[in-house]
Amino acid sequence: MTLALNRSSTVRSRLRGGFTRWVRGPTLARDIAIILVIKFALLMTLKFAFFNHPQAEHMMLPSQQVAQALLSVPAPHPSGGDQHAR
Repeated sequence: MTLALNRSSTVRSRLRGGFTRWVRGPTLARDIAIILVIKFALLMTLKFAFFNHPQAEHMMLPSQQVAQALLSVPAPHPSGGDQHAR
């Protein structure tokens, strides 16, 4: 029983020591982790603010029409000829 308690206290002290080293020292891993957390929070904020709901509930299109608009090739605009080459 004392062996199990001794091991758990050793693990805790190692974790605590590693965490304090991570907080105190200027490490690249810590800086990258902090920046990634901030970026993730900002991206989730933007997603919830702008992309969760349509602007109006009545603005729904049939999926067939949306697919046609996204996948169709736009018709070329008629130009005045090769005037750029002259």
